[in-house]
Amino acid sequence: MTPTPDAASSRAPRDPSPSSAHAGEPRAATHAPSRICHINLAPGFRGGERQTQLLVAELAARGWPQRLVARKGRALARRCAGLPGLEIAEVPPNPLSAALAARGCALVHAHEARAVYSGWLLRRANVMPFVMTRRLHHAENRSRARAWAYRSADCVIAISAWVARTVEARHPGVACRVVPDAQAGLLNGAGAARRVLPDLEGRTIVGHLGELDHSHKGQGTIIQAARALEASRPELVFVLAGEGRDAGRFRAQAAGLRNVRFAGFVENVEDYLAAFDLFVYPSLHEGLGSALLDAMAFGLPIVASRVGGIPEIVEDGVNGLLVTPERPDELASALVRLLDDPALCASMSRANRARAADFTAARMTDAYEAIYRSLLDSRATP
Repeated sequence: MTPTPDAASSRAPRDPSPSSAHAGEPRAATHAPSRICHINLAPGFRGGERQTQLLVAELAARGWPQRLVARKGRALARRCAGLPGLEIAEVPPNPLSAALAARGCALVHAHEARAVYSGWLLRRANVMPFVMTRRLHHAENRSRARAWAYRSADCVIAISAWVARTVEARHPGVACRVVPDAQAGLLNGAGAARRVLPDLEGRTIVGHLGELDHSHKGQGTIIQAARALEASRPELVFVLAGEGRDAGRFRAQAAGLRNVRFAGFVENVEDYLAAFDLFVYPSLHEGLGSALLDAMAFGLPIVASRVGGIPEIVEDGVNGLLVTPERPDELASALVRLLDDPALCASMSRANRARAADFTAARMTDAYEAIYRSLLDSRATP
């Protein structure tokens, strides 16, 4: 298998840039909007932080004044620096510091668990409306403070219907709005095909992107499937891009395998997606899986777990194959099915490119912008 030509056509900056939902130039706000405050105190830069960056960048292109409250010295603040109309406040990772840094804005949007408490504090003080996005679907520890925070939010947003159902079940009386994540627009930044993996020319590359954490992303299953396929499918090579707490464990597990490669943490995600032929995502739980959306944009046939919100974007047999988590035999069989059916792979590639067009940053921002305007307008009405 080889990458499709348009997956490796031109180079652009790596970080996602604003785009229009309907092509053409980014839309400007229709009137002078109020300042939106985004709070994200995550220590690293994972899917939720990339989605925060995509939203902030698109809103900036539309003329919204914004403030980003982020953990001091971490990647999110650095990646958003220089966006027009954006103030950045770097704070210690505690809700009170973040709440104080949000003062003077018209609306606060909490993007992760710590930030929810900041929004709650501001809402209790009747300072500003409070919007929160919930990304994970697994059950949280019961907390009276968290329950109060969820009930106090003016709008609770879930990234998938699955996440919405889990939130509503855990917090009776809370009704979620569903706003899916966006693909990061990486296709235009893809470099020359296989530029990052030149020694694998002629091999079929099964790729994975994600933090190396089996309890979430299930990469141990990839290594088991690789071991099962090493002798019978020598053309296959599995490339895992990412770092995480299980990196050492996985490298030990893969010792002696000639068909597994660890790329480590990579900034140029787009170049790896351009080099991959297939994409595997055997998560144990997943709110939606924004990496899948990026793989779709590159037209990659997908094998993913039938968990959480994944079946909302991966339709079994149409744009991917769904398997049971922690079943390396199912994962290996699904890969063999794709390898032996080029017509199915081509059909899935076309389906994924079409589906990715429904998950742009502009469309995601349209939904958030409508929520912001509704809350700000209702607050302004006597």
